[in-house]
Amino acid sequence: MPFLSSLLALLLILVPGHRAQAHEVPATVVVRTFVKPEGARVRLLVRVPLESMRDVSFPTRGAGFLDVARAAPTLRDAAQLWIADGVRLRVGDRALGAPQVVAVRAALPTDRAFDAYDSALRAVQASPLPASTDIPVGQVMLDVLLDVPTNGVIVGDDADLVLTPTWAHLGVRTTTVVTLLLRSGAERVITFDGDPGDVRLDPRWWHAAWRFMLTGMVHMFSGIDHLLFVLCLVLPIRTMRPLIGVITAFTIAHSITLVASALGFAPTALWFPPLVEVLIAASIVYLALENIVGARVPHRWMIAFAFGLVHGFGFSTALRDQLQFAGSHLLASLAAFNVGVELAQLAVLAVAVPVLRWVFARAVPERMGVIIVSAFITHEAWHWLLERAATLRTYRFMPPVLDALFLADVLRGAMGVLIVTGVAWGMSGVMRRLSGARAASRAVTGVLLCVAAASFAPRTSTAQSPKSTTQGVYTLAQAAKGKNVFNGACLGCHTTATHMGPAFELKWFGRPLWELYGYLSNLMPKSAPGTLTEDEYVWVTAYILKLNGMPAGKVELNAEPAWLKAVRIDPVPSNAPEHAPSLVEDRWEVRRFRLVPQL
Repeated sequence: MPFLSSLLALLLILVPGHRAQAHEVPATVVVRTFVKPEGARVRLLVRVPLESMRDVSFPTRGAGFLDVARAAPTLRDAAQLWIADGVRLRVGDRALGAPQVVAVRAALPTDRAFDAYDSALRAVQASPLPASTDIPVGQVMLDVLLDVPTNGVIVGDDADLVLTPTWAHLGVRTTTVVTLLLRSGAERVITFDGDPGDVRLDPRWWHAAWRFMLTGMVHMFSGIDHLLFVLCLVLPIRTMRPLIGVITAFTIAHSITLVASALGFAPTALWFPPLVEVLIAASIVYLALENIVGARVPHRWMIAFAFGLVHGFGFSTALRDQLQFAGSHLLASLAAFNVGVELAQLAVLAVAVPVLRWVFARAVPERMGVIIVSAFITHEAWHWLLERAATLRTYRFMPPVLDALFLADVLRGAMGVLIVTGVAWGMSGVMRRLSGARAASRAVTGVLLCVAAASFAPRTSTAQSPKSTTQGVYTLAQAAKGKNVFNGACLGCHTTATHMGPAFELKWFGRPLWELYGYLSNLMPKSAPGTLTEDEYVWVTAYILKLNGMPAGKVELNAEPAWLKAVRIDPVPSNAPEHAPSLVEDRWEVRRFRLVPQL
């Protein structure tokens, strides 16, 4: 008998049961959160998949269905353990109280209550699901209402509210969507993955500047290609004045394209970021080879300026997902990011230049040392160039349509070239004094700038457009369908925050609707671009217009290129009346872009 008992215990240990599946970590978890300050308290509404709350034995019945009648105490315990204990708030440096679970409710995965704060609040406080509801535990959504006591601090619209969530352990990849609602009616949506640390929901300009300065430094230190380019630039330069000229030219050039890209003036085609990466690798190869054959130091600033325009687009990639943390301080954040890049660049030069001087003075002759270092850099950059070029070849390039829009695009591109050339022309006098370049070098400067500025593809504007998005170019039914498509296909990767408010205004106002439709159809969904149907892309376009307060009309939006090119995306007049929500509209989304200050 003891032998049989031991054998049975051994089998129970070695043979896995079905219950172990409940403890698997979900691959993707989306946490949707509303934060609403209410003076003496801050309210949080959170929705999270129940399957992400492991090590909790939820009552079940039948074939693994949640026993709704007996689940309330367990749901509350899970909400306290996995949600309330994983978030803290403070105002400035003053910590608020621990979040208290006020209400919990199991919801169906098809429930759309969390599309808006008011509907989510009503849902979580409503009666639980019917006891006869048959829904597997792995498909249940848990809605939680939390109250955060302010400990005597009055939290108003001007409060420096800081959220610190630690929900990354809910899934392998946890994406949190936070919507801050202010009593003034303004909203700010922030999306992040994992545990981001302190998130200032409405940052002051100095908080945004500090964050972006650190981001710029980290990006520069972590970008080995940018560091090697700077090293190649200064490798053959031994005197201070030409060094200042080269670094100044590179700084001004990449600042131009960095700001232009952040403001929406960079191309939006899928192939553009890979092309920038190829050009960055090519710039390193060119500089390294020039160092080997013999660099012309007086003309070095021209090359630094031309390639700096390309590197500025590369720097802008670090800002795409970060601008939402800038709040309403876009320009201050851009300037701070650039300062961070320059500080990191100067720190590298402060170490590299003395080390190179010492090595060339005591270890190897200068010329031989430059050739050896440049050869190693050429070898590495050449491999980058081949790998990135192979990636670029996987993208399809569409030839431009030779029409009035294309001619307008060419004119705007020419204006961009003239602006950049003017900046370089103004710099040439200073650079000539610093580096000793002759006046004849200005002709070479023009050629280099034309090559570098060819990477610009400015926004297209349509003069005398016969139609405008303010005249009702879509129907409410199309917007409702677009909302369903967006929530089903796009919400797992990003939210509506990147398609509304100042971000939408800076990028799309004044451009043909054809460009917005093309952008969505080529880049959405983020995980599988171009996989939706033509009708679905039309519906999503209508939904984006509705998010930005564009009025609906009786004419249906269609995908006809000529028609879309004739419609211009215009801002809604400030005195235009809001259209009232209907049965197919959601009041949370019928708001003006001017009331949504997020980026």
